[in-house]
Amino acid sequence: MKLGIFRRKFTALIELLRRMSGLIDYFLWLVFDPSKFIIVKNKNIKKILIALVNEEAGNIGGDFCLLGVINCFKKTCPNIGVSILADKNTIKNFGDIPGINMIEYAGRKTLEKIKKEKFNAVFIVNSNELRIRDFIFIPYRVMIFYYSFRDLLNFNQKLFISRKPYIPWRTHMVDMTFRMFESLGFKFPKKQLIFHYSKNDELKVNKFLKKNKIKKFIIIHPGGKFIIDTLQRGKWPPHLWYLDRYAEVADYFSKKGYKVLITGSKKEKILADEINKKSKHGVISCCGFEIRESGYLLSKAKALIATDTSIVHIAYQVEVPIVELMGPSYPKIVGAWPLDSKKHIILFDSGPCSYSMKKIECPENIPCLGGISVKEVIAAADKLLSIN
Repeated sequence: MKLGIFRRKFTALIELLRRMSGLIDYFLWLVFDPSKFIIVKNKNIKKILIALVNEEAGNIGGDFCLLGVINCFKKTCPNIGVSILADKNTIKNFGDIPGINMIEYAGRKTLEKIKKEKFNAVFIVNSNELRIRDFIFIPYRVMIFYYSFRDLLNFNQKLFISRKPYIPWRTHMVDMTFRMFESLGFKFPKKQLIFHYSKNDELKVNKFLKKNKIKKFIIIHPGGKFIIDTLQRGKWPPHLWYLDRYAEVADYFSKKGYKVLITGSKKEKILADEINKKSKHGVISCCGFEIRESGYLLSKAKALIATDTSIVHIAYQVEVPIVELMGPSYPKIVGAWPLDSKKHIILFDSGPCSYSMKKIECPENIPCLGGISVKEVIAAADKLLSIN
């Protein structure tokens, strides 16, 4: 669809409709769902199930934000058992997490296994083909509402919800997850996300760093979901910053004595190779590391420079300074958390694509991050490196 000069107005209209859809969805629950009258007896909650059965590739950044909150909950309430019902791919991404039981979803027959566990509460994050009433055997059923047309029209997820905490517009995705636990009366003396990596993850990354004689380094993550697929279709990905600009940033920090590492999936190595070609001093590709390995690598880095993608949500969990480039996204919803941290700087392109929430190709091939300059990125990274 060609939006032309109407792009901003179109984006504003979509935002208005999205807000209305969320409020309508919440209103319908308040009016028609009698399950909200169930009295929650917090002290009786001994076992909690998290339903996270993703469709297709899922949302890696959001999944690890959820996991970080769950880990914080386990630290706060160590005597309450937590299990995650998830698809095979999500379980592989998470790996073994201390204190959390993983249940692989193998179709509706898995519900029979769950019934035997006698859970007291279920948090329904993603349920794929499962409906709310499929969990009716669990006393407390919690689900947050999203500002989404799709969720408004999903009639299988409207009733039998015990708690549906109200989420103000532009609430951060991390805070949304904490509110699910808080809706059952749980309190957090300190809200923090906790990221786990294994000894094997440490060994693999340390071996890589030693082999390449890397000690002081920064990480650039140019890729993200749909970027390679979009480029292969000859279109411009909304979340991609110019690769020659990344190369200029890499050269600047190389001159200052930093090694520059490029992270991403295996197929995103072509971005690292292109940046390496454009760079005068060269970069080192780390594309292909698993998510937990990337988390440990980030914990050793001096800074991360990236756009809005899953790596950022891992980075703030391991407390590495972040320069985040945003434009099509909402910083208050998906930006580096917490938003008031002195370890994060978000550079926002307020051009015609701002707040459009586009992940797939731009219909007019407009570079949605084109308004962010090399000078701004370097200045932001320099500032973070000087105070951290």
